[in-house]
Amino acid sequence: MSGIPSAGGGFHAIAYTFRKARQAGGILKMYRALRAKNACKTCALGMGGQKGGMTNELGHFPEFCKKSVQALAADLQPAIPLDQFTSATLEQLRELSPRQLEAMGRITVPLVLEAGSTAFRAATWDEALTRLAHKLRPTPHDQAFFYFSGRSSNEAGFLLQLFARVWGTNHVNNCSFYCHQASGVGLTSVFGQSVGTVPLDGLEHTDLLLLIGANPASNHPRFLRTLMELKRRGGKIIVINPLREVGLERFRVPSDPRSLVFGTTIADHYLQPHCGGDLAFILALMRTLRDRGACDQEFLAAHTTGWVELDAHLGALDVAELLTRSGLSAADLTLVADAYMASKATVFAWAMGITHHRHGTDTVRAIADLALLRGMVAKPGAGLLPLRGHSNIQGLGTVGVTPVLKDAIAKRVEQHLGINLPTSAGLDTMGCMQRAHAGQMRVAWCLGGNLWGSSPDAESIRWCISTPP
Repeated sequence: MSGIPSAGGGFHAIAYTFRKARQAGGILKMYRALRAKNACKTCALGMGGQKGGMTNELGHFPEFCKKSVQALAADLQPAIPLDQFTSATLEQLRELSPRQLEAMGRITVPLVLEAGSTAFRAATWDEALTRLAHKLRPTPHDQAFFYFSGRSSNEAGFLLQLFARVWGTNHVNNCSFYCHQASGVGLTSVFGQSVGTVPLDGLEHTDLLLLIGANPASNHPRFLRTLMELKRRGGKIIVINPLREVGLERFRVPSDPRSLVFGTTIADHYLQPHCGGDLAFILALMRTLRDRGACDQEFLAAHTTGWVELDAHLGALDVAELLTRSGLSAADLTLVADAYMASKATVFAWAMGITHHRHGTDTVRAIADLALLRGMVAKPGAGLLPLRGHSNIQGLGTVGVTPVLKDAIAKRVEQHLGINLPTSAGLDTMGCMQRAHAGQMRVAWCLGGNLWGSSPDAESIRWCISTPP
């Protein structure tokens, strides 16, 4: 079919980079921004940090992707002409897509929407701060929440969550509660902690990657260099994703001349289950491993609990029924089971194709159990790798942007500042939305991000955050 590229990345991505750079004020301006000592503003992979941008975690230069260019281009835009913004009515603005709104430019002055008005007006910073203070002062502490985007810096996130708690609320949450919360809950229930178990350099020792419900070719393009290197070492990649993504079949890594010219085959096998059929397939895979005697009994006995109960549960499952629910075939199951049994170091990676289902938490638990069955944790090149969608969502959680502040952080803050932090239970993002829907939230303070656009039920959330209590 004409118009469909044969591979992701490549010269198309390079051309896009130069086009966005010109739109943002010029190639030199974009280059200086990319070379700054900073982290990428888009995905979970860094941008060199204190080594300087365009340098990957292994020190290779140049390393960046069009997603980071896209984010920087938005930040480097000129200000929105004030008359253009303030003359537009709310109805006119609502007709614009997020992309169209971003293309208007940056908001550089406070904007106020008066009660009964149909358009925003510009305000001074003094007026904006005064309005915030007057709104917060009479508001009960359990009727306000603070929401943070992964684009926020550690410093801004730490200060605003501290402000929220000093003011009196633990309703502090971030955008991960709508994307990888299922990963956090699922991993915590299995391992007692909510983060992945394999560092990025651990993939240097991996011989098999199971990529489930994720499209890093689009959302984490720099991850594709890691996958290219895995393939060159003789490793295998199995993609399990309902939608066939060109970039996961073949990708041209712009920073690698050979890959740029000839392309790199990414997926050795590409399985397309029913949407939401991953859990059924993983359970069928676990049952198959059990029946083949491929479970690491020594590891399970020494490092896990509950294996007897799981063994009994797996024994009661009907593989044929599970395959029907998954949308995959017995041949697909045999292929994955054979590859997993032959692997000495397997990494399981996933994203929101797993977590955005009603049973997302159960699927994450199943992936974790699948890794434990063969001892694929706590060893080089093996483990669990949830692919985060925002550059700093892990950093924000670490510095306290979460409803439940870690005891160690809370004690240090109280000792250092000589204050008492609130002890009332904090709500996560959905809890805050449910409270708002009931008319019990009077203030929402959002640091970056798009709370409405990132919500699964956008129309319900629009009502929650636009209807006064």
